[in-house]
Amino acid sequence: MEPYKKQWELLQTLPGVNQISAAIILSEPGVDMGEFKTAGNLCSWAGMCPGNNESAGKKKSGKTRKGNKYIRTILYIM
Repeated sequence: MEPYKKQWELLQTLPGVNQISAAIILSEPGVDMGEFKTAGNLCSWAGMCPGNNESAGKKKSGKTRKGNKYIRTILYIM
């Protein structure tokens, strides 16, 4: 984590994020967020966006889609 020490320490200031969680959060998507056009794209990649399926006024399943299993696990635990 030495090359990304500043980002790693910054993530640890969030409630519920320890050293290991911060390392996983950094290692999975990386530190270059240019790959994701918006924050929503990053959330969708991680599988943290609930579905919104509505037809004829009836709401259907709002289940989240499968995403990156490591990021999902860390974020659900927090």
